[in-house]
Amino acid sequence: MRALLLAALLLLPAAVSVPEGAGADGPQRAGGTCGRPDYPSATKFDPAFVVNASLWRSFQDGSGFADGGAGTGAVEVRVTDGGTVHVVRLGETQVRSFVGGTEVSTTEIVLRVADEESGRVVSETDLKPLSLGGGRAGGNLTVAAHAIGGSLAIFWRWAYLPCAEDFPNTYYVFHAQLAGGRVTDDNTLVYFEAPRPTRGPPSDLILLVAAGIAVTVIFLLARRALKKDA
Repeated sequence: MRALLLAALLLLPAAVSVPEGAGADGPQRAGGTCGRPDYPSATKFDPAFVVNASLWRSFQDGSGFADGGAGTGAVEVRVTDGGTVHVVRLGETQVRSFVGGTEVSTTEIVLRVADEESGRVVSETDLKPLSLGGGRAGGNLTVAAHAIGGSLAIFWRWAYLPCAEDFPNTYYVFHAQLAGGRVTDDNTLVYFEAPRPTRGPPSDLILLVAAGIAVTVIFLLARRALKKDA
């Protein structure tokens, strides 16, 4: 009986240990949109995550991002409107800020429109920078622009798609518009989706249950051993 008790004590660490990755949010458990750079599109999306229905219909009525540009870090498209070429640039930029005496670096998304005439820049417009995805870099950028009735309509997307275990894949779609050299829509949110990975049982719960079972078994064995010795 003493040998049995000793064996139970030796097995305790194994009983309360948690298998590696048991409670992790790995890519194999992530949502169905994880890692799909073409999602959402005008034809494939989740209606539950449409934030502005009117602008989303405009996005659908147009070509969506089909004739736009895509890239990581920065992307640029050019739209010819009569004698003017609108150069629309979307990019990530690093911003330094200080919280007390501590320096913090975050990533912001900046949309800039430069108007060119005869190859010369005649005006530049910066829209409000946005901090998305907790300020982390490495998102997929997509932008499409169209000249309509004297105005420039822009749809753009920032999507974080690496399926990281510590951060959900995320999709933002925005609309911006310029007319007469001024901003008439300064980045209105159109679509937002952040499907979080499906979690397995929490590792803390697994640890607690395993520890409880192990302690109960050891207690019963010890009690039985003491009775026999008595």
